[in-house]
Amino acid sequence: MCNGKNKGKPKNITDIHNYGELKVLVKGFSLLDNNIKNLYDSLKAKHKDTNIAIVNSNIVFGLEHIFGIIKIINEEMRLKVHKEINNFDVEFLLRICYTNQILNAFKILNENKNENFVCVLFSKSASNIERAYVDLKSHGKENNDLIQISESKKLHIVNLFFQKDIKSFDTAFITDDQRFQKFLIERSAIALR
Repeated sequence: MCNGKNKGKPKNITDIHNYGELKVLVKGFSLLDNNIKNLYDSLKAKHKDTNIAIVNSNIVFGLEHIFGIIKIINEEMRLKVHKEINNFDVEFLLRICYTNQILNAFKILNENKNENFVCVLFSKSASNIERAYVDLKSHGKENNDLIQISESKKLHIVNLFFQKDIKSFDTAFITDDQRFQKFLIERSAIALR
């Protein structure tokens, strides 16, 4: 039995990653309701100090894809490269959707909805992430297989984001998962320039 202080707190979240001062948790979920805007608004209202990004699992090509984008954002924040980053979750969405327009990113996410999502929680405090994670778990079933690399995801990403450009690319990189992942991270780095 839990006392009030620890009620609802996970026993140990061992997969919180550190990037400078930033703590990051990435989890796959099959959500009960695919209205992501409502879920985001609900979570954000309760967890104001936690940045939350919820994206279709079909556009996430492995954990390193997520962390590559986070590293880029974190480095640009540190160096103040091109602009002040005020909203980490919006910056993340723009980069994973390879666009500099938030309306385009939301359109891409809304048109490609299903019940499987990857949720990324960012904060300077691990306890903030833990509380948001406990709340998030009440909205669906955790399924970290959704983060994994797959051929179907690769084809979906190419068709969704790079179909027009594919003729000009050396398509050999598409057959190699690691090269493709590196390509996605590099494209997210230049998406906002």
